Amino acid sequence: MTAETIGIATSLATLIVVGTASVAAIAQLRHLRTSNQLNAVLEIMNQWNNPDVQAALAELGAIPTKMKDPEYVKALEAPGSIDRSLHPEILALDLWEQIGTFTKYGLIDENIILDITSGQVTYGWRSAESAIAVIRTHRGPSALENFEYLAVKATLWQRRYPDGTYPSRLSRMKDL
Repeated sequence: MTAETIGIATSLATLIVVGTASVAAIAQLRHLRTSNQLNAVLEIMNQWNNPDVQAALAELGAIPTKMKDPEYVKALEAPGSIDRSLHPEILALDLWEQIGTFTKYGLIDENIILDITSGQVTYGWRSAESAIAVIRTHRGPSALENFEYLAVKATLWQRRYPDGTYPSRLSRMKDL
């Protein structure tokens, strides 16, 4: 074997090793991303199940009634942070805002979060829309924009999957 042949064989072997390592690294990165997204979804679900957050989410439905109270509207108009202990529904808006941000930037898989929460997101948006309009009048259009992003995505999700995402080729329990 000539030195040239040995050099070519060594280069090919190096190329194969580097190529294999690259493929393995890409696979590991995919697994790491999946693991990180799973951890993020699990953390959101832990927050979701927190009794304070559940109470705050339940308060979203009361916003239309609260909007009839001038003191409530005044609190929404006031500069600075709204007291979440007096208005727990704002805590729920904060949660949707955070989830919307994570979703918008791809930190949470959009399909997973929308499959789990699309109904609650659209309900929350419809319930809070009048309050958000007041907040935006005094804080600008970017207030709660990530919640709006999530609500738009959830609405589009529900239009795309009006009957849910159950696999069409898989039997339902009632058919077994």
